[in-house]
Amino acid sequence: MPGFLILILFLFPFPSFADHLDLLIYRAPEPLNWQSPGRLVRSMTRNLSAKVSGKDYPHPISHVNIRLQCGREKPVYRGMTSIKSNGAYLWDFMVKGVSLDTMLINQTGRSYSEQEILTWLKPLTEKGYVRQLRLLLNSDQCARLRRYVDLYQSTGLINIYGGLRSDPLLGQGAGCSAFAVSFLRILGLESADLRKAWQRTLHMPLELLSVKYDRARISFLGYLRGKDRPWASPQEEHIVLRFWDPEKMFHWVGGAYREWDVRGHASPTKPLLPWSREVFENTVQYHFDNRRRLLTKEEVQNTSSKTCRNFQKCP
Repeated sequence: MPGFLILILFLFPFPSFADHLDLLIYRAPEPLNWQSPGRLVRSMTRNLSAKVSGKDYPHPISHVNIRLQCGREKPVYRGMTSIKSNGAYLWDFMVKGVSLDTMLINQTGRSYSEQEILTWLKPLTEKGYVRQLRLLLNSDQCARLRRYVDLYQSTGLINIYGGLRSDPLLGQGAGCSAFAVSFLRILGLESADLRKAWQRTLHMPLELLSVKYDRARISFLGYLRGKDRPWASPQEEHIVLRFWDPEKMFHWVGGAYREWDVRGHASPTKPLLPWSREVFENTVQYHFDNRRRLLTKEEVQNTSSKTCRNFQKCP
């Protein structure tokens, strides 16, 4: 009975005007297999055909949305996604030679609408696909996050669905989980413990990444046909990918609902932007203009090199 009551309160909460931020964390239909590059690609591909109540599962590789409630204001729902179709991704894999480098390439993005989020929230929660982390906020914290929401829209960041290395606080765009976690970072809540619990680290061999003048050694179709190799050893050329993993976040929450009271945490006083607005908007525009293309080997090995040269700001 207690579990049933928690589910009812999650799906049909009493009107609450207390300031809070919800992370709505969606697991993949089946867990992704991170043991090797090939196993990862094949498990992701299988999830693309997953169904819920006869409809395509909306988040086949897991996902995070946010809901921000400040006082009696209308709640804000956001969640980053790509506007790129599955057919366009297939074209990249089949024609352009894109392989695992798709993890690094920024795409044209948008936010899910409130209606889209609410349409799926109830049925997926009922089936255990969603867990909710609620952060209880004070009014200063909520106001800071509300300004961040507006800034994300007005600077054009909302138009960049970032690769796994993209950092929204540096104007690079964001995937769904990096976007959601950026709200915690804006409040100064990021910690070593949180990174350990929520981040995944991959040692990606350079030979598995297509770059501007070289194709990856194993193509996307090659993985589907059973080709594979281990993640990189320390001795070979590789890059280290550290990213916020929705599946790890989902398991950390532990149940349908978890609450975190951060009202006693001092709200940061530093500006939301790391640089002047002009430099930040120029940086956003640079990353927007360079979305969708294959990266150069230099860019793959050092994600900030061109941004440093263009704007004299090195993350």
